[in-house]
Amino acid sequence: MTKHKSYKIGVIGGAGYVGLVTSVGLASIGHNVLSQDLNLNRINLLKNGKSEVYEEGLENILSDLITQKLINFTHNIEQTISHSDVIFVAVGTPSLADGRADMSQIISVAEKLRDLIDHHTIVVVKSTVPVGAIEIIQDILSERLTIGEDFDVVSNPEFLREGSGLVDFYNPSRIIIGSNTDFARKSLKEIYQPLIQRDYKVSNPFSIKNQIIEILLTDPVSAQMIKYASNAFLATRISYINEIAGISEKVGGNISDIIYGIGLDPRIGSDYLKPGIGFGGPCLDKDLRALITLSEENYFDSVMLNGVLRRNDLQLQEVINKINFVLGSSLYKHKISILGLAFKEGTNDVRHSLSIRLAKFLIEQGAIVTGHDILAAKEAAEMEDKLIVSDNLNDVLNQAEIIIILNSEKIYSQIDWSIISPKTYIIDTRGIVNIDELKKYSIEYDILGTK
Repeated sequence: MTKHKSYKIGVIGGAGYVGLVTSVGLASIGHNVLSQDLNLNRINLLKNGKSEVYEEGLENILSDLITQKLINFTHNIEQTISHSDVIFVAVGTPSLADGRADMSQIISVAEKLRDLIDHHTIVVVKSTVPVGAIEIIQDILSERLTIGEDFDVVSNPEFLREGSGLVDFYNPSRIIIGSNTDFARKSLKEIYQPLIQRDYKVSNPFSIKNQIIEILLTDPVSAQMIKYASNAFLATRISYINEIAGISEKVGGNISDIIYGIGLDPRIGSDYLKPGIGFGGPCLDKDLRALITLSEENYFDSVMLNGVLRRNDLQLQEVINKINFVLGSSLYKHKISILGLAFKEGTNDVRHSLSIRLAKFLIEQGAIVTGHDILAAKEAAEMEDKLIVSDNLNDVLNQAEIIIILNSEKIYSQIDWSIISPKTYIIDTRGIVNIDELKKYSIEYDILGTK
């Protein structure tokens, strides 16, 4: 195996989802990683090989890395900057009320770097930031430092799906390096070279050995646009299939067959063509809004992207309409159960979860709402204190007038409907229930996209 150069890498925001997966991934391909975060509770857990962020297989790899002293965790940003030749920035950039990205954490980190860098450092921006953000960072650093001599700034957007983050790190569809200097480009290529050649320092069950990983070298603006455009396209596919499902429902089609037929076209495929409550979470909605705002700031009317966002907002109302159709306009004291509280299956992340948004609305209308999630029950209870959360699925099922299935966890497709009262009504937004079983027990149902 070729001997690769090992870099001293710091990750700022390293206890968050992107920062943690990035830290673990870079350490596992041989780099010396110091992961920094202001959340002391998370840092202390990580030092002991435990993670508040759920990702399948993460804690096993983390424990091996700690044993081999390839990774460490700290809340001290000064120590992190002093330690590192390369700093990956993975702090949050949430949406402001007007759709713009909140740059306050990025600016704060840039000011710290300006004041503390004492040797040439490559600053790699992993956070999703708007076009122009790299220039802002460079301007802040240039108040004390010289670009090219003391620092370089690189845009290196992440494409990690929550619940599959390690799979995506080890088998990226592409690595985007946006920089205007040859030195920074060369350094980033060296950092990722062990990944491309599948050279790992710990056992890794996620790597696909024969996958070719392409590196695209481009400018920072194009790198940032690739990230925004990718997420906007995925959001478009989701809104598109939700709209098709709505039409299918009106005319008597079967959305499962329609999706299968569409997906057979190799130009289209079937990825992200699954109807549901819409897209939530920390990425798609935020990035779509930021891209729309960017276009408006540059006097360009994003007709299609605004339509994608509008359909997503309407999708939640479609589910509410179905509930009102069954229970009437007053939901006071009606018992409603929600299956799936995270923004999607396979994660414990409830940030911008449409399930939580729906639960909150129903509670405000006076309904008694009980929720179940195999990973995110604690997080959901903390976010919405009037939501009754139970880890006993049968209890959640048996006390409901309406059961709403909002994600595709396997446990929800395997429910024993014989234990449910035939008076219970099922709203399946994911198309995973066994219709024959529901009919067998005379349970009424509504499946999104199917009349």
